[in-house]
Amino acid sequence: MNTVISNSPPVATATGRGIRRMPFGFGPTVGPRQGPGGRDFNGTWSKNTTLSVTYYSDPEKVGRLLPPGFEPSPDGRVTVQALFNTDFAWLAGRGYNWVEVLFGATYRGAEDVAEGDFVVVMWESIPDPVLPGREELGLPKMFAEVPPWQVAGGSTTVQASWEDREFCRMTLNGLELAPWDLAAEADAVPAKGGLTVAGGSRLYYKYIPRTGEWGQADAAYCTCSPPANYDVKLIDSWQGAGSVDFTPATWEQMPTLSHIVNPLAELPVLRQGEARMSRVLLAFNDLADQRILR
Repeated sequence: MNTVISNSPPVATATGRGIRRMPFGFGPTVGPRQGPGGRDFNGTWSKNTTLSVTYYSDPEKVGRLLPPGFEPSPDGRVTVQALFNTDFAWLAGRGYNWVEVLFGATYRGAEDVAEGDFVVVMWESIPDPVLPGREELGLPKMFAEVPPWQVAGGSTTVQASWEDREFCRMTLNGLELAPWDLAAEADAVPAKGGLTVAGGSRLYYKYIPRTGEWGQADAAYCTCSPPANYDVKLIDSWQGAGSVDFTPATWEQMPTLSHIVNPLAELPVLRQGEARMSRVLLAFNDLADQRILR
């Protein structure tokens, strides 16, 4: 199926949100939530291919990797996803790829209770989305090389690496065309504190240390992407079996990532879940409605 997408920036609907990031002296930052002249990129279409593998681990060991206020799902659900994106209007038609790790979890705060996918880490293939995602939304983004997926011998493979050292490999086997009811996954359920939580809701933990008081935080709180954030048009989807392998590394091999990769590699796989691949058209949502959970 060949689909033509127009990526012309939309007509400005606002004068911008006034978001600033470092370097500070150059005025409001241009990025996904405000373009030149205050342009709003919401509703512009991009193409996305997502490959995912779910497995079930020891809930107690999963819980050790969660921030304060979170508890793991009773089944110890872990999902690893690779997303390949093209035609982002906010990048003037460019795209990027990323691999992310999700834990099924519940957040219990003083006011809000939310159940969904806690995003443990995201490795993105270019730095441009990393900075606004971390600083503005509280997303745990880092950099890695995420080349296009490969198909050989009936297997579909995704890998992520740092300086050519592979640390994550996802393999999908026996993929067959399978229907996927996206609307059913977005059915919302009420949650305490006035928050609405749905299948696919994403939870994060924003943490920024305080300069000079390194054991203290300038920011430390849970953030949430409300449900049904994206308008999605499914092109096709496949389902099969899959596996994920994280490769342990020494500090010398991966000085800034080994402390993340090694605990993920140590999580036992007690039961395999589904593997899925899908192609969709995605209407961009800038996540400006991201909120802090109390």
